[in-house]
Amino acid sequence: MRIVPGFVVRQIAGETIAIPAGPAARQLSGLLALNGSGKLLFDLLQSEQTEQSLVQALLDHYEIDAATAQADVTEFLQTLRSNGVLQEH
Repeated sequence: MRIVPGFVVRQIAGETIAIPAGPAARQLSGLLALNGSGKLLFDLLQSEQTEQSLVQALLDHYEIDAATAQADVTEFLQTLRSNGVLQEH
């Protein structure tokens, strides 16, 4: 799975925002605000990833347990799916 191509990530007023451009703008009419872990996952999803690779990335970067990492990844992926910005093969 990966993010639909065409997003630009910017820092705006201290917030990290993913802005759809080009074809991605047809998928999402709005912006995605990203916290620290969301930005990490969003950046990783610029290339093909598995759910487990995303969970492992959170475990490697944050002092959290596996259940918390899994729950965070599941919630993040659901947000992306519901907004139509996740390509799954």
